[in-house]
Amino acid sequence: MTRKDLKNAFKEAKENKSAICAEIEMPGQLTNELIISSYEALDNKLNYYLKTYDENLVHCMNDKIKIVDIYPCDYYHPKFSKGDK
Repeated sequence: MTRKDLKNAFKEAKENKSAICAEIEMPGQLTNELIISSYEALDNKLNYYLKTYDENLVHCMNDKIKIVDIYPCDYYHPKFSKGDK
C-alpha cells in the first residue's frame, strides 16, 4: 500500500458517498484493527492519514504500525450524530 492507493480509495469513497475502512496492522494484536470512518469525515481522516503515515503507509512515530488495506464500505450507519444531543 502506498499513499497513491490511499488517495484512490478515498476518491472512490467520495464519489460513491460511502464510508471508508482502514485495516491497520499493530504490534501485540493477533488480528488487524479495522477503522471505519463515515462519509462526512473523509476529508478530515484523509488529512490525518497523510500527516501521520509515510509514503508506504507506515506510522511516523512507530514503524510497526501500518495501513495494510483501505477500501470504501457502505455498512457504516451512525446510531447518533452530534446534532442529536
